[in-house]
Amino acid sequence: MHSKMKTHDTIINLEKVFCGYRSGFSVKNISLEIREGEICGIIGPNGSGKTTILRAASGSLPISSGKLEIGGESIPSMSRANLAKRLAFVVQESASPFDMTVLEYVLLGRIPHKTGFSFSDSGHDVGIARKMLEISGSAKFADRKLSELSGGERQLVHIARALAQEPAVLFLDEPTNHLDLSHQQEIMSLLRGLAEEKKIAVALVLHDLNAAARFCDRLYLVSQGEIVSSGEPKDVLLPGILEKVYGTKIYSFSDPISGKPLIFTRN
Repeated sequence: MHSKMKTHDTIINLEKVFCGYRSGFSVKNISLEIREGEICGIIGPNGSGKTTILRAASGSLPISSGKLEIGGESIPSMSRANLAKRLAFVVQESASPFDMTVLEYVLLGRIPHKTGFSFSDSGHDVGIARKMLEISGSAKFADRKLSELSGGERQLVHIARALAQEPAVLFLDEPTNHLDLSHQQEIMSLLRGLAEEKKIAVALVLHDLNAAARFCDRLYLVSQGEIVSSGEPKDVLLPGILEKVYGTKIYSFSDPISGKPLIFTRN
């Protein structure tokens, strides 16, 4: 069992957070915790506010009210440079990857740790970049151009770059989107290992409810800009709640091997 909710320290804490966009969409009264050594999953229908909550929690979207802290320190009062040393964000990939080698790209993750006007890469920086390529399973791509890699391979490299920041918290927005089953499994297993072995706090947006059930320790179900249910997957992935939020009929079974919920839609 992955759930150790009572023994892990809270790294990111949101209490009654409100935030939104000029378009008028907002999320309301958001309270959640992202804990050391756990994977926190944010789930819900398209347009429900999942990414908005993730961006707010990472400090990349200003909040209008509420409390937002990392390690007990107010995130809105921190400089971007200091915040970048403590958390990293892997966004959904852009259509045109950078025309640079994988190692050069991963070294960009060391920028928050540079001082003054020194932007050259030290042996220490290169060593960390290569270590993160190794951890992410992408060391074999180090000398290739990022543009030459497949979508799944690039996603592993994006995670390596984020890890090069040496963050306490790793945020990911739909990290398995548009990937084949093999790469989905590889990335989710990597994140599971980072949480368990490196004690990194992982927070991510997921569409795949079965992946959320299998890999996440804690889930937050979002609907119309509000959290409607939270807790362990077995307590959140309940047909009665999911049917109201997703507007479709749902079956739920217990996986005979893991005991985790298995979710299926039905007519």
